[in-house]
Amino acid sequence: MIGVVIAAHGSLSTSLMESTSMILGDMEQVETVSLVIGDSLEGLIERVRDAVNAVNTGEGVVIFLDLFGGTPSNASALLTQEMDNVFAVTGVNFPMLAETFTMRPGVKSPQELVDIAVNAGKNSILDLVEEFRKFNQQ
Repeated sequence: MIGVVIAAHGSLSTSLMESTSMILGDMEQVETVSLVIGDSLEGLIERVRDAVNAVNTGEGVVIFLDLFGGTPSNASALLTQEMDNVFAVTGVNFPMLAETFTMRPGVKSPQELVDIAVNAGKNSILDLVEEFRKFNQQ
């Protein structure tokens, strides 16, 4: 199975994983990495690398990140260049993770999982008031 790492500022990565587990149950081959005040880029790179290695069974790894251009994103960008079959997606949200974990057992490649994640993330962003208006017009 493709491994998953969630890396983000503060406790976001662990909170997202706790929420996902609450709905879908415990997940295998998942690690979280939190950037805290005082962390260095070099230290974070090592922690993300360790997390990738911990979940990688040879089928690849997808790293989910909170913010493009942030320190977790920058650390992961370096790792995608130096490690084989490691991919990264920014803008992580709960629906993205839920869809990813639901589809992951049948997915053959990390790139396919990335595509699923990106589509789920984009499709989950809605203007709630507008959605209610559409519903009420039916």
